[in-house]
Parts: sequence; C-alpha cells; structure tokens
Amino acid sequence: MWLNYRHFYLLGLATILCGLGWSNVLMSIGQLIIIGNWIIEFDFKRKLKALQKNKIIWIVLLLFFVHIIGLFWTEDFKYALKDINIKLPLLAFPIVIGTANRLKLKEWKLLLRVYVLTLLILTLASMWKYISLWGDVIHDKRELSIYISHIRYGLNLAFAAILLVWYKPISFKGTNLLLSSWFFACLVLLELYTGLFIFIALITVLLVMERKRVVKNRTARNVLYLFLFVTVVFVGYETVQVYNNFHKEVVLDYDQENLTASKTVNGEQYGHEGYDTRKENGVFTRRFVARSEIEREWNKASSVSFKNENGIDNPIAQRLYRYMSSKGLKKDSLAFSTLTKEEITAIENGAANVYYVHHNRLQNRLHKTLYELQEYKRTGNASGYSLAMRLEYWKTATRIIKKNFIWGVGTGDIKTAFAEEYEITNSKLNLEYRKRAHNQYLTLFACFGVVGFFIILFSMYYPTLTHNRNPMLLLLFVVLVSLSFLTEDTIETQAGITLYALFYNLIIFGLNDYQAKTSR
Repeated sequence: MWLNYRHFYLLGLATILCGLGWSNVLMSIGQLIIIGNWIIEFDFKRKLKALQKNKIIWIVLLLFFVHIIGLFWTEDFKYALKDINIKLPLLAFPIVIGTANRLKLKEWKLLLRVYVLTLLILTLASMWKYISLWGDVIHDKRELSIYISHIRYGLNLAFAAILLVWYKPISFKGTNLLLSSWFFACLVLLELYTGLFIFIALITVLLVMERKRVVKNRTARNVLYLFLFVTVVFVGYETVQVYNNFHKEVVLDYDQENLTASKTVNGEQYGHEGYDTRKENGVFTRRFVARSEIEREWNKASSVSFKNENGIDNPIAQRLYRYMSSKGLKKDSLAFSTLTKEEITAIENGAANVYYVHHNRLQNRLHKTLYELQEYKRTGNASGYSLAMRLEYWKTATRIIKKNFIWGVGTGDIKTAFAEEYEITNSKLNLEYRKRAHNQYLTLFACFGVVGFFIILFSMYYPTLTHNRNPMLLLLFVVLVSLSFLTEDTIETQAGITLYALFYNLIIFGLNDYQAKTSR
C-alpha cells in the first residue's frame, strides 16, 4: 500500500528539502507533515522507549531547552515567543527523526535527488536572471538569490556539491561530478563568497581525511593536492596584488592641494570641498568638480539621471566622481569626454573605480573590502559596508556580553539590548543598519551568558565526537555550520535553523552507516 506512515514521513522530509532553497512555506508544510504523521502513527510506547534509550537525543535537545530556560529572565516576551517559534525544529526534529526507523540507502538517495533537483532549478533561474533574459539589470548579485538570502543560498549549494561527491545519488555516470561542478561555478558566478569559502574548506577536509576513498588513483590525488596548493598560493598572491594596487596613487598633471580659484576650459568655476578627505587612488573625489558641466554631460550620455526629482544628487553622481578621480581626472566636461561608452555603462552598473573594469570579481571584491575598511577607519561610520558593519556588530555584541556575562540578556531581549547599546555608544550606524551580531557564537553568548553558551556548545559538538555512523559526513556538516556561524546568525532565521536542524538530526539519527557502501 503506497499510502502509509513511512511514505508520509519521506514526503515531509522531501517537502522540507524543497523548501530549504525555495520557500519558508514549504519548510513549514513539510514540518507539519512529519509532526502530524508522527502523532497519528501513535506507537508512543516504542517512541518513548527510544527517547529513554538514546541519551544523544537529550543532549541535542539541550540547544532548544536553553532557549526555554532563557525565558525566565527575559522581558520582551513577544520577541521571545517569536524566537521560540522559529526554533521549534530544534525540538521537533530530534524527537521525530530520532524515534523513526533509519533511512534506507535508496530512501536517502531519493531525498538527495529532490534536494539537488530543487537547487538545480533555482540556479538555472538565477543564471537566467543573471544574463538578463528577464530584461532586468543586476546591480547587486544578492538579487540573484531569488527566494532566500544569498548566505543561505550559498550554504545550500556548498553542501549539495559535497553530497554529490560523497554519496553519488544520481546513477548516470559523470552526472554527480558535473552537477557538483555546476554548483561550484554558481558559487563563483553569483559571488556567493561565504558559500564558496566554505565549499573549498569542505573539499579540503574531504580530500585530506578521505583521500583514498574519494580519489583512488594516486596520480589523480597528487594532481588535486597540487591544485589546492596552487589555489592557496594564487589567492595569496592576488590578495597582495590587490592590496598594492589599492594603495597605488595615480600621477596627476595638476596640484590637487592648490584650491585657489580656477575655472574649466569652458569657463565654469571649480568647486572644492576641502574638508572632504575621500580619495580614490590618492585623488580627492570632491575637489576640482565642475558640477553643472558634469551633470549636463552625464545626462547626455546616460539614461540614469544625475539628480532625483527633488534636485538631490543620485548615487550615480558620487560613483562618477569616484571613477573619474581614480583615473586622475578633474570632474569637468573635458575630462568626461575621455570616458568611453563601456566606462559609462560600467559606472551605471556600479563601478566606482577604473580598477573594477579591468579585473575579475574576486579581485574587485577584495578591492571594495579595502575601500570599505578605509572609509570605516576614516569616518567611524560603517553604514552600508558589509565587513565594516560586521566589525561594528561584533564590537557591540562584545559590550553586551561583558555587561551580562554569566546569564546573558535572555531569549527575547537581544534585539532590545543591541538597540540600547547603539544608543549608549552614540553609534554612527544609520538606523536601518543597526542589526544584531551577525555571528552566531556572539549572539548565543549574549543571550544566555557563559553558562548557557557552553551548554549549547556541548549540545552541538559532543555528538560529533561520539557519533560512529557516517562520522565523515557529520564532520563536514559541522564544519559548514561552524564556519557559517562566524559571519552570520545562521540559526536565527527559519531557513537557517531548518537547514541546521534537519541535516544535523538526519545524519545523527536518521541515516544508517552508508559511508563504506557509497565510497567504493
């Protein structure tokens, strides 16, 4: 009979796996299916015995119970209950998966195919949008994460690529490697750098610890080691090159320190904002600016308006000033006439320095990061700068931890604690950027203090040390999660907590020992 409890369990898991990269609604529906199926299946005597017998389930549940205990000293119960609701998979998955019969190999591979197929469809949609077949112009690659955050998107692609290598769920020869390579390419092209970095870390762990199983041919293994070595050397070399280029100053044919009255060849008086110390390649961006000439010439050359309807400069104006300064040009009509159509298009698409036109995405990302850190150091304002804002978040979280070291602020008061700390320190962050830690370890420490934090670490990592079924897969997943925790509040969103809770509990409680079988 097809309609049975086992098939509903698999249907629920498959629905959650579809939702991981696509839809919070599907994740919720999948959870309702497996929980409802667990209840109507009854058989509570056997399930209770399984819970009593397996102490690891209770250790895993500690992560959820700490959040419950944290309610006792929280004040914002509305936020706390919202957080508890998001964290319900931490309660449901260990109990449901931990008391269910372990998955057969063919069932696990079927679920992996569902997961991979969903991500394949999403990546094809992202690439479709990337090459503008929908008629859209993409200014920020995060727009290509169509349904979930780009961070979670990258984590899913990285883990799926590893699963394809490790389990080979698709029987057609070469398909698993092809799909894994495709997901890796998407991480690069869509600039999902967190996922890309984690994937490289995972594949390195896999090759170092399971090299004979993953690659049986000794020559092929040596080639892979050489590839990893060359990759590390190349990234290091490129980083040094970008750093040197960033600090290289352009040679000028005029004295930018001389702010005495001067005019353009067309007679407009140059404007100088001598107090503004912003620079590109050593050139001040707000000196020698013939505003009227630049606005007129830009509006002739581009469909992107220089000013908005209120007469205020659009972001394109500052970008243009930065770009022309990076070439050592004054900001006037004569200098503007030297810009090519390709450069105008590049500026429209976000290029604020001539460097970005002639270098690859990774080099540009490193260059932009250096610029962000320079501006953060110069102004003390991290607003809008990804890494700089994280530094500000981490500083704020650290101050909260020092004030609430033993017990933390409680389950529901973390948002309030951050808001108050920003006010106390007169943070220069704009209101829309005043967010939480973007570091899961700091968030957990701030919420539950040193006591709760170490209970949570025990809950998360002790099973890794004692687990003897598929230990390599568990290690890979724990590495993925642990690295993501460094720059994101991974388990504070539905997509993140579901990814963590589902795979963590499936690997520990849901799978048989497939490692030897699948690596032959």
